[in-house]
Order: sequence, then C-alpha cells, then structure tokens
Amino acid sequence: GAMKGLNCLMSNAASIANWKKERTTNKEATAEAAMNALLKRSNIDISNLSVIHITGTKGKGSTCAIIDSVLRQVSLPTFLITSPNLVHPRERLRFCGQSISKPLFALHFWKLWDSFFSTRSHPCDMPSYFRYLTLMFFSFCTTSDLSQISPSSSFSTALRPIILEVGIGGRTDPTNITPQTEVCGINIIDYDHCELLGNTLESIAWEKSGIFKPGCFAFSVDSQTKEVQKVLEDRAKEKQVFNNQITYTPTLPSNYHLTLDGAFQRDNAGLALEITKQYLTHHKIAIDEDKIKTGLYNAKWPGRAMELNNIKLSKSEDNIKLYLDGAHTINSVRECIKWYKSKHDIKEDKGEKRVLMFNCKQNRNARELMREVWKEGGASKGGNKGWDRVVFCNVGVGEDLGTEWQEKNREIWGELEEEYGKEGKKAETVVYGMIGKGLDDVLEYGRKNKGRRVEVLVTGSLYLVGGVLEVLIERGVLEESIVDL
Repeated sequence: GAMKGLNCLMSNAASIANWKKERTTNKEATAEAAMNALLKRSNIDISNLSVIHITGTKGKGSTCAIIDSVLRQVSLPTFLITSPNLVHPRERLRFCGQSISKPLFALHFWKLWDSFFSTRSHPCDMPSYFRYLTLMFFSFCTTSDLSQISPSSSFSTALRPIILEVGIGGRTDPTNITPQTEVCGINIIDYDHCELLGNTLESIAWEKSGIFKPGCFAFSVDSQTKEVQKVLEDRAKEKQVFNNQITYTPTLPSNYHLTLDGAFQRDNAGLALEITKQYLTHHKIAIDEDKIKTGLYNAKWPGRAMELNNIKLSKSEDNIKLYLDGAHTINSVRECIKWYKSKHDIKEDKGEKRVLMFNCKQNRNARELMREVWKEGGASKGGNKGWDRVVFCNVGVGEDLGTEWQEKNREIWGELEEEYGKEGKKAETVVYGMIGKGLDDVLEYGRKNKGRRVEVLVTGSLYLVGGVLEVLIERGVLEESIVDL
C-alpha cells in the first residue's frame, strides 16, 4: 500500500523538469519555502537536529556510509538518508546502517499521507517523490523511540547524528532545509545535472556549496580544481562558516585500511575521517583511534566497486563473476575501469571471457562514456584481450521497457570499434529491454563457456546495478541483506 502511494507521487524526472522550468525564470529559486510549508503541514520539528551534510558530484554516498560506520563504532545511533536506492526505497532511510523496516516505512508514510491529504489546497497538492521521502526521513529521525527500533542496542549518549546526502546540487535540494548544520563536506565536483546546476564547474560548485550554514565546519577533498576551490572559499566567507574558511582533506593515510574497493574510495574516506573527528570533537567525545580504524575498515557501500564471486545464476552454473559499479559520469567511469583493471591483468589471456553489461540515461553522453569503457577496459590495441560480449540492457525489472536507446548504444559501440580497433576483434553485441533477459543472456553465455571464467562488468548506471541486484535477490541468488551497511 505505501509503495503504491509513493509511486503515485510526482516522479523525480517530472519534478526535475518542473524545477528546471522554474529556474529559467528565477535563477535564485530555492525549495526552502515549499519545504517549510510541507514541514508545517506535517508537524515535523527539525529545529534541533545534529546534522552532517554531504554533497559533491561523485563519492558523496560512500562518504556518508563511511561516516555512518565510524560513528556507529563509537556507539552513536546514526540516522542516514541517501539516494537513489538500489533495490527498495526503504534503503534511503537507515538507522544504524540498516534500512528502515517495512512496518516503520508504512507507519511514517501513512502518517504523512494523512497530514498532506487533509490539508490539500487542490487535488494535486502533494509533495513530489523525493521531497516525500526526505520528509519521511525527518519524521523517522525526530519521532522514533530508539529502544523500539533497536531494542538490543545500547547507546553511549542521547546524541543522534543525522547524516544527509544531498540528492542533486545542494542549495536547492530538499535536504538543505535544516536551520543549522554542524559539519558540511564536499566531495569532488564534476560535470553532472548541468541543466540544473550550470555548465561550468564554478557554477556547479556555487550550487553545491549552498549547503554551507553559519558557524558550520566546512570540509572539501583537496583534489578540487583551483577554480572550484576559489568558489568554495568565497562561499565559505559569504555563508560565514566556522572561521570563514574551508578545510581541505587529503586522501586517507596509509595506516588506515578500507574494505571498500577502488583507489577513489581513499579520497572519500579521507574526507569522512576528518568530518567524523571534527564531529566527535565538537561534541566532546573522545577520539578512539582503534574504533575509528575499525569503523573505516567495516564501512560498506553496495553497488560501487562491488565484486560478487561465483554467482550461481542457476543451480548448476558457478563460473560467473560480477563486477558492479554505478559509475555514470566520464570521470567516474574512468575510475571504475581503473578498479576493474586492478582486479586482473587485462593484457594477459587466461582463457576467461569478458562481458560488459551497460546502460546509461538518455541525457548522458553515451559515446564518451562508452569510449572510456572501450579504450581503457577492452581496447584490442596494444595486446589487450578486449570484450567478448556486450549486453546493452534497459533497466526494466518485471517489465520490458523497450530497446530503442540500447540499439542506439550498440550502434555507437560499433562506430567506436571501427574508429579505434580496426586491427582487433569485435565484440558480440546484444540488446534487451529488461534486466532479467540480460542476465539470462549472461547465464547462457556461461553455459556455452563452461570450464572458463566469465567476468561481467556492470556499469554506466546505478539503476542498472540496482536492477541486477534486485533480480538476483528475487531469484534467490543473493540475500536482501546485500544492500545493508
């Protein structure tokens, strides 16, 4: 019932389109007035939250997950909101690393639904999908009895860290509604959502630094461009953050260890480490280096640089290994391929078969994304083995969403092969409108190559990665807990 109601609300795509239209006439438009009105209608009080707010183009979810892991290690009851979800919207709302339970999700959904439905000024006067989930999160973290959510847990303090991952941008995001923030963090800034945030890194940085609040401690990774750093420093003064300055964080020192894979995660962890230490210091909580190291090591963030070994897509097949990464910008795809290459020597032919499962949104630059995947991960020039098969797959789970865009991607792939790999072999390419069919193709390919290792890289879209996990859970291949922190 709750999920049906949620899906009836204005979708993210529609609300983004509306927001884009509004911004064409008012560049200073924010969501503050609308969100405050919704908070009033729902009787949610967020005036006393202890907030850590994270934005950036890449790595903000990972950073939030690492912060959450470390704070849990020092016995703090963490509330975390992230987006998008991989399998179920409940993942977006977490307490101590676990997705909100189905009963609690329904409780907070219908509690807000009744409030909004009874105060409508017209039939369509309901929050959009993302705003609704954000408001559900605030309801969850402000009214929950911790002893009921986690009766077996004991916490060292009444302090409740509220960790907010920005959805899009920062300044106008629904998460940017708390009256005060204790610590802000900005991951690497890159080109994404340019139709909303602007076409330059400076304009994107300006929008994202809109999460700065007076007196907050402001941090950023130290790998920003000089132009971005200038914007962040100017905004830190304008917003009157602590000492009117932003602190830049280096990559995670070598004496700290991560289970999270991918070299880029050490930059995210370096930011998370400094934010966490500042938060603990601010609340006069002793910094226990052993607990911090354990929290860093235990941190998980599913769907990014994720390996699944010996996947049994059927009872008999176990020769398939999945590499999953939701990279969807040029630089993040480049990092994904570096991670993929670090797992094995792609110039050495050990008889394994390599499969790429790919999708990207239609507003992405598919050619440039695939160029990175082709050149770095599967190019035949220079002796690289290359991709044996490419599965272009729409993100449908349970229904076929068509293959028009996937056919276009296959056409682009062929052009890239002609452009770069004339002396190399060409990959077999197939298209599917739903993920289940794409996985069935991989399964059949595994059967045909029994006795050989079949290595599958799934990338280009977090929705594709999430859909693959969802189908594998539905088929009993994976447990639902695979998406827990």
